[in-house]
Amino acid sequence: MIKTFLVKHFPALGRFKRLGKAWYNNVQPVRPSYSQYGEDKVIVEFLAGHDLQNSIYVDVGANHPSDISNSYLLYRKGFRGIVVEPNEELIGLFKNFRPEDIALAIGCSNENTILPFHISKTPVLSSFADAWDENVYKTLHLPVMRLDDAIRHVKFDFISLLSVDVEGLNCEVLEGACDAISKALLVCLECDTDQDRQKFNLLLGNNFELYREMGCNLLFVNKVLSQRQRIARPMKAQQDMENGIQLQPFMGPQAQA
Repeated sequence: MIKTFLVKHFPALGRFKRLGKAWYNNVQPVRPSYSQYGEDKVIVEFLAGHDLQNSIYVDVGANHPSDISNSYLLYRKGFRGIVVEPNEELIGLFKNFRPEDIALAIGCSNENTILPFHISKTPVLSSFADAWDENVYKTLHLPVMRLDDAIRHVKFDFISLLSVDVEGLNCEVLEGACDAISKALLVCLECDTDQDRQKFNLLLGNNFELYREMGCNLLFVNKVLSQRQRIARPMKAQQDMENGIQLQPFMGPQAQA
């Protein structure tokens, strides 16, 4: 009751909480998981059996750098990538606490345009979608890009993880990410309805199959890319990967000149 009252009437206090969480997680030892349903732990275990050299992760709708994050565990284990988050406050946290990632302060959809972004007092619920949320306290018009266009000049061989969670516009993001999808080993999507699930299967194509379902999130694997990148590892090497020892030289994302 008190928390609800504070969120509703004093949303600015949340800034200090989000900053505190980012700082605390940054200075503490690595936890087994930072995501909502343990997706990141499953992701790390899966990636341990693959050659990940010159790969990146792409986290669209990244929200907070470490709280309920599908990519923070990868960051702490030495991986680097691209985070997309239109909320100015949250993208500032990424720049401070995940400075080796490329942080893009934009939205993603199926066209390059400007759309109204509805900022909620609970930032994880902020969205470009038109659905009304009583906790929305501010609307800004912000740039939106197709993901393929946004990352076109970043050098990488493939995407180890493509995570998309944009509150109601996941399909639109996928429609603007055909090239990124073809280069993605794993795709993690928030699924709210059976209709979403059907659309995801259609947009991802026949190369993908459902690997794991965790809470409201679906994890798909690219069968062709997985077969190409899969490598045989001794048991100890796989355990080292899961414990945070990097097995392959890793080049972070670099923008082309």
